[in-house]
Amino acid sequence: MQTPITHSNARGMLSRTLPANVGEVERAVSALAGVAMLGYAWKRRSAGLALVSAGLVLRGVSGYCPAYAAMGADHAPGSRRALSGSGGIHVREAITIATTPEAVYRVWRDLSRLPDVMPHLESVEQLDAKRSRWTAKAFEHVPLTWEAEIINEVPFETIAWSSLPGERIQSAGSVNFKPVPGGTDVRVHMQYATVGGHAAGWLAALAGQDPSAMTRAGLQALKERMESGG
Repeated sequence: MQTPITHSNARGMLSRTLPANVGEVERAVSALAGVAMLGYAWKRRSAGLALVSAGLVLRGVSGYCPAYAAMGADHAPGSRRALSGSGGIHVREAITIATTPEAVYRVWRDLSRLPDVMPHLESVEQLDAKRSRWTAKAFEHVPLTWEAEIINEVPFETIAWSSLPGERIQSAGSVNFKPVPGGTDVRVHMQYATVGGHAAGWLAALAGQDPSAMTRAGLQALKERMESGG
């Protein structure tokens, strides 16, 4: 006897073939929006709107978003990890500063100073002990902001952060401080991805400006200030 296809087992079959990368709230909103749009498309007899609504319903039922998959982003429950895929922009830079790890750590821990090292940022505002609000350099005169939180911290050794789930900018980063002869080895790794729209335009503009070179220049300026006692 053939098993009837219901909403629950259809969702199960989709989840086995498409790995979920969308949070439960996003899934519910996508499904409801898709159903509502489908009725509107039917009234307007619009094939284009019907396709969009079908995509939203599929996103809600399966929990899978192709755009998220292409970026390496994962918003599924329990997946609040730093980005580790190859999508978006990666920045990896290192420099040795002739001072102690404690001194360099204190500079980085004051998040308001980060735009000095990351010139593509306009400001970073500390919201509480863990959370902060980041604002990118204006793109087409429209500020772009997102919130992040510190996800790992070992005083004088490492600081790691990641954007909060659902933010338009998906970012993650870490900086490590290692004592070496003559000073401290500072290693920075950052990654940026977006979920599209205006944020994607900012990411494209950032890529065109070579964020690695900008970060390298910021680190060199930090080195000169700290070694001169500034």
